[in-house]
Amino acid sequence: MTPHWTHTPAGRVTRLRGASTEVIELALSPLPADAPAVVTFLPPLAATAAEVVACALDELEAAALRLFPAWLPAAEHLEGPGGAGVPAVRALALELAAATRHFGPFLADLAEQALRERQTAPAPDPEQAPASRPGTARPGAEAGPVGGRPRRRPIAVRFAPEVRAAGLARVVAESYRRTGAALLVDVPHGLDPGRQRALAAAGEWLAAHGGFTVWLAGADLPAAGRVTAYPVRLPEHVLELVATSGDATSGDAPAGDAPAGDAPATGPVPATLTFPPVEGRPRADSAAETALEAALVQAAWAAGRVWNRRYAARPHYIIDLVWSDERCAVEIDGDDHRGPHKFAHDRRRDVLLQLDGFAVLRFTNHQVLTELGQVLAHLEQYLRSRRTDAHKEKK
Repeated sequence: MTPHWTHTPAGRVTRLRGASTEVIELALSPLPADAPAVVTFLPPLAATAAEVVACALDELEAAALRLFPAWLPAAEHLEGPGGAGVPAVRALALELAAATRHFGPFLADLAEQALRERQTAPAPDPEQAPASRPGTARPGAEAGPVGGRPRRRPIAVRFAPEVRAAGLARVVAESYRRTGAALLVDVPHGLDPGRQRALAAAGEWLAAHGGFTVWLAGADLPAAGRVTAYPVRLPEHVLELVATSGDATSGDAPAGDAPAGDAPATGPVPATLTFPPVEGRPRADSAAETALEAALVQAAWAAGRVWNRRYAARPHYIIDLVWSDERCAVEIDGDDHRGPHKFAHDRRRDVLLQLDGFAVLRFTNHQVLTELGQVLAHLEQYLRSRRTDAHKEKK
């Protein structure tokens, strides 16, 4: 059986069967070479397709702004919106659009806004986090919108939804050097028939106008009509993990039957969109990783670090932050690491890395954001001790 992403058609809505959203995310980490760029969308509990689409576009735009400059690498070292920064970044965006399928005016506006927000972003508030549905925990939560839908951005006024959808799909794909983008929709349990139809219609709109491959996972949508289903093929290491930590299809319960302890989805809950790290960079949707890198870049002792890189000896593992020479692996854990499969995955990975001679240091998002000085002191002390030991061994 071939992986589902090799035969699910682009620009279509399909149902993924045989695995929960959490397990599918694990199977796609790191992103396989032949897969599209995949982002996960926890949709709003909206009554109309237009509301779902508007929310998805706002979330995708926020993701594109955070992913900058991964989709415009030539802008890596531009110094903010002052002086020549804005004209330069717009020129670079228009140059990229001239050689690709990007729409120049949209890309230039997006690049300008990303440059401005990179310099004026407020410091993260560790005490705030978006609400989640009962029993869920979303990665990158500290960077998401708080208290409802994200604010409508100026780009939403200047460009039609169809232009934004197509442009954002291309930007997401470009960020990961992929030819297309997929939206993995985590369908909530307990949706009434009207909301089921609204969510399915929104997926069809995003597929038709944005060119997204839309995958529905989680609960079924029986009121939405027939949707072509594809079985998920899980890699061996994920199958082994599921066999020891629980049912892979726990998120695939019939619609209307919420898992034990979960209330039906009826209240206004903020939507979230999460996306994988770009190799070699801190996670763009993690305030903790971004804050830690901002501190490390100023520390001479932190030289030699690499963010979110596949571990060559075990290529299905990505280490959040690694100093290879010192055999030091650092993991920054968000709320999503409390999920049963990801928790088991973390423990197994820690053991295997330790067997390979690594020390694994784990910090939570909250620790990094509230106790940054202590985290830095811990890292510095450990790295210096490893370097001292290595120096002694050479003598």
